[in-house]
Amino acid sequence: MAGGVAAMIRDYRRFAGAGLWLALTLMLFGAFAEGVGIVVLVPLAAIAIGTGTGGGTASWLVRAADWLPSDTRFLAVLALFVAAMGARSVLLYLRDRELARLQAGYEASLRLRAAVTLARRGWRFAANVGQAGMQALLLTDVPRAALAVGEAQRFATGAIMLTVQLALAFFLSPALAAVSTIILLLGFLLSIRWTRRGVASGIALTERSEESTVSGFRFHAGLKAALAQGTAGQFLAEYESTLGRARREAVRFASDVASARQLAAFAAALAAASILYIGVGLVHLAFPLLIASVVLFARMVPPAQSLMHSAQYVAAFGASFSAVTRRLGGLDETGEKPPTVQRRTWGGLRLENAGYWHQPGLGLAGACLTLRPGEWIGIAGPSGSGKTTLVDLVAGLLVPQSGTVAVDGEELGAVLDSWRAGLAYVGQQGAVFDDSVRGNLLAEGAIADEAQLWAVLETVGLADRVRKLPDDLDERVGDRGSQLSGGELQRLTIARALLRRPSLLILDEATAALDDEGEASVLRGLIELDPRPAAILVAHRPSTLAHCDSILHIHHGTVEKSADSTYRTS
Repeated sequence: MAGGVAAMIRDYRRFAGAGLWLALTLMLFGAFAEGVGIVVLVPLAAIAIGTGTGGGTASWLVRAADWLPSDTRFLAVLALFVAAMGARSVLLYLRDRELARLQAGYEASLRLRAAVTLARRGWRFAANVGQAGMQALLLTDVPRAALAVGEAQRFATGAIMLTVQLALAFFLSPALAAVSTIILLLGFLLSIRWTRRGVASGIALTERSEESTVSGFRFHAGLKAALAQGTAGQFLAEYESTLGRARREAVRFASDVASARQLAAFAAALAAASILYIGVGLVHLAFPLLIASVVLFARMVPPAQSLMHSAQYVAAFGASFSAVTRRLGGLDETGEKPPTVQRRTWGGLRLENAGYWHQPGLGLAGACLTLRPGEWIGIAGPSGSGKTTLVDLVAGLLVPQSGTVAVDGEELGAVLDSWRAGLAYVGQQGAVFDDSVRGNLLAEGAIADEAQLWAVLETVGLADRVRKLPDDLDERVGDRGSQLSGGELQRLTIARALLRRPSLLILDEATAALDDEGEASVLRGLIELDPRPAAILVAHRPSTLAHCDSILHIHHGTVEKSADSTYRTS
């Protein structure tokens, strides 16, 4: 776990760059300004009561004000005190604002780099992380890692403040400073136990949080069927159980934090009593120095408590950064925005003995396929036979483990960006967001005016339905399109794909929720597009495949035969 915290700090340091040095400088000067203000209390008190400091290293503080007229001496030193405290306030404001900027920026950077990593590692990698894993990653692990960084910042702030104050304490009274240092060291030694417990709590909190996130995702995903079947209680019982485990870990951690805090508070009270006893009864410290030393020690208590508190949180929530790297195996840098890629004008796609196995018995072996612009090919076969694997190879989502996938004789990997620029992929469960119809159509970055939006809606047979909505294009469709039927959702996702003006359209069971008449209408609209895109249709129904120029049949990962369709599109 110490390695995980160290890795998190290194990652944060790379992100912060010069901003970290600015924050550290503000910490140092803020602590120094506060120290000056406290030291000025010595001559201020001496002048006020008309006594000296009793000699020693601080006696010059009173003599330094002797050159001032006696009637203005007190006001001048008081003004110096106010100026020091004012400078402290300004510096600490700038420090806190810079630290807040760094923490918020780091969390945003961590979220973005996690998303970039998922996108760059490819579909296979993202699928292994899973939806629940992504939710835990972005909604739990990243915020807690950012919280750990925030606590590390507070730890650094407290350490700098405490170091400066201890230095000033030695300047005022070495004896009392030695006592303060011993008490603080004893406090830190006692806090090690809670810090170690914080590490264990952090690991447990991360694991329990992941359990509850997965359980919550299962509850949401299965709620509709569970309500229909009257089995929601089982989901709720599982969710309650995972939440209970997470709650117990959170309470245990909070109990450790509270114990450490109260121990530190009691130790501070004992230390204050010890300083008063030693200062008055043993070393007979002059009153001005005694007052300044007590105030200085009182100002040491908060940063000392902050050190112990922050150490616990860094130890606990540093586990979340380890969870991020465990899920992603390291983070990719965001880099510059990629340049706009021009779509490829292609003359032929060819799969030659292309194979990919997800695991023994599940995948595709030796697939051969030739596709020309405007041609429609149907892919048929039982579930699990390898149909989706084939179209994923065509889309470049998977890299063939054997054989080749080539466009105009070039390996697909060498021209992948330009190939994808002209490709539209629609699955059976197309993504529909809790947004307006317009927002869903433009969700993939297409630039289109209203006329173009209505045109694609007309093509898929959804325009009349949208016109009847109270706000037509601006009507929200609900979470995952809950305000639309299954067929309407599929029409919407196909319409969004058409805004890409694809040269190749992949439909993986993308019309399965439509009835025969509705599906035929949508497919005729796609066939009549000018220019007509090439298409690969994965389907079970013969009525769907009848719109294709040719059909590939796949069984158990093997392409068994290819036949002309009984329905010609040209």
